[in-house]
Amino acid sequence: MLTSRGWWFLALNAVILLLGVTALPDYTVVPAIVALTLVAWFLYEWVAFHIQVNAAASRLKFTRRIIQGDREVPMVWAGLQFDVRLRIEHDSRIGLAFVAFEDRLPQVAQLLDGDNEKISAVPPNEPVRMVYGLKAPSPGILRFEGVKVLVADLHGFFHHRAFLHDETEYLILPPLTDDEGKQRADKRFNTLPPPGIHRLRRPGSGGELLDLRDYRPGDPPKMIAWKASARRDRLITKEYESDVPVRCVLFLDTSDGVRLGPPAHTPLAKMAGLASGVAQAAAGNRDLVGLATFDEHEQQGVKPARTKIHMIGMLRRLAEAAALQPSTKGVPAVQLTARAYPLAREIYPELMDKKINGMPLGRMWLPLLDRRWGWIVLVWCILPVLFPMTLYFLGLIWPVRLWMEGIAYLAVELAKARGGKPILGILPPKLFFAMFLWWLPTMTGLIFWFFHGMRGWFGERKRQLTRRKGLAALLALQDGTGPTGIERLIHDDALYAERVGRFMQERQVRMPVPLYDELGRYRFHCGGKCRMLARAVMQAVSRARDNELYVIMADLAELGADLAPALRAAKLARARRHQVMVIVPWPADLPSPDDKPPLEPVAPKPPPKGKKKKKKKPAAFQMNHPKNLMPIVRDALTRQYHEAFRQFRRRFGQVGATVVRVDEGDPVQVVLDRLDRLRGVRTRR
Repeated sequence: MLTSRGWWFLALNAVILLLGVTALPDYTVVPAIVALTLVAWFLYEWVAFHIQVNAAASRLKFTRRIIQGDREVPMVWAGLQFDVRLRIEHDSRIGLAFVAFEDRLPQVAQLLDGDNEKISAVPPNEPVRMVYGLKAPSPGILRFEGVKVLVADLHGFFHHRAFLHDETEYLILPPLTDDEGKQRADKRFNTLPPPGIHRLRRPGSGGELLDLRDYRPGDPPKMIAWKASARRDRLITKEYESDVPVRCVLFLDTSDGVRLGPPAHTPLAKMAGLASGVAQAAAGNRDLVGLATFDEHEQQGVKPARTKIHMIGMLRRLAEAAALQPSTKGVPAVQLTARAYPLAREIYPELMDKKINGMPLGRMWLPLLDRRWGWIVLVWCILPVLFPMTLYFLGLIWPVRLWMEGIAYLAVELAKARGGKPILGILPPKLFFAMFLWWLPTMTGLIFWFFHGMRGWFGERKRQLTRRKGLAALLALQDGTGPTGIERLIHDDALYAERVGRFMQERQVRMPVPLYDELGRYRFHCGGKCRMLARAVMQAVSRARDNELYVIMADLAELGADLAPALRAAKLARARRHQVMVIVPWPADLPSPDDKPPLEPVAPKPPPKGKKKKKKKPAAFQMNHPKNLMPIVRDALTRQYHEAFRQFRRRFGQVGATVVRVDEGDPVQVVLDRLDRLRGVRTRR
């Protein structure tokens, strides 16, 4: 493909050659010879460049390695740097003089050191290497699309773009907790449970006192409580608790409401990292940890266990959950096309080329009969034939005769005005004007029909339809649906939105999802997730053995009346002597509901009497100004959210559950300390 420099070079040579052949041959032939020489040299460079592209650029291939901790890994850890190493080469005998490589970075990773772009020559049998460092701030999926390649000649006349596809994905596991989070924990208070309630199933050889009983023959002497025996004047034996681990089940909310936000910074990604820290801390205490994920449609669970394979499986599930994105249902097709079309041209330049994936003019013609009033134009076009035939079959001869005599009279008068001269040198004027008047409705209707359909060749509709057809052809090729799939994607907006949304979600590209529907209701209320949460909690309670700890990580503050199933499930868990803790992600830009409200501003003092007061704008104008409305709206929304959270906390507190807010800056250790206090344990210092 020619660059702008190549076009200017050709245009200048054409001008010189034209002047040398037409205006200057009588004086000198040097300009013509120079222009022909430059054109011949330009053709030589064009042939050489195409040979390089076809022989070497089409054979470029690369291998990618992910290095973390001085070894190649199939997955990476969040929060730790890892290196990406590329080796690009080809097996041709012809080298490339100028190639620009750019490795497309994943959306969820940050570039720390090195460079993902490189300009270099690629000689035969000599690979090009690229090394750069990345870091993923939160768990999820790391997706590499491939390497963009730009091949050009050394003079800048030609260029060729290509994309080396390598659609590979790596899991970003949640970060490992530090040594403090992995230490064993002891009970904070050595207290016995109330009568009739047993914390553990049986006594054993643990480190905490469970009960005192009378001595039985065969009890070891070291278990005798000598002080208690002296007071009671009989031998008393101490019983210790059995080292039965505490079973902890994590319930993670994966609904669309917690998937909103920039990549790697969604509430779901933060809660997944928090769940990982809690799970690893519990596993460090030799507790059994389970996981249940739920949304508004389904819930999936993993039974509690404490093996290494189980913990790795949980981390994988958390990473996959953190990578989920909200659905694109309700997004206009125009916005989807505006985001997806540049991405498709970048990743698939060979399939989005207009020479291959073009749009015929006939496909953009606006059909008139799709409109209701289009049939009126059709009837108007066939009026010269339809009107007399209808009257004739109805037996009304005199209106037909009157109409024909009127046309004949007008034709004669127009012919007299012209003077009887033939039109176009052939047609008699009376015949011409009679035909013109007879077919006038048909000609006007056809002219209107033509201009109506031709409007599809210009304007925004042509641009949108061309782009949509290109995307539809690409997606139909990937799905293997053929021409039928192309037409369905062009005409069906719902199917098009779903398929393009999936195309962008696979490549981790965020869409501007509308938050409210046509009636002004919040689209991500997700009230159905409370039923799925209640079902998951009840299943965990039905499988429970000892008193367990249930940690619910969900955004439930604004559900209101939809909380009834979750409240019943929490009440059932508390009735079975289980502990329930609800962790709510708190928005970063909202203050705490427990903070004191700011003081009301003091009214300004009235101005002195001697000075003139400045004219103020009307109050209605001041209130309607956007700068004055935004603080009022923000304050109203904040108060509404605070009140909803207080009611939510009060309702869960009434059933015996504990509600904890987690801000964006809260580390995992803060949550672990709160869990320790909730479980009645403390960390060894």
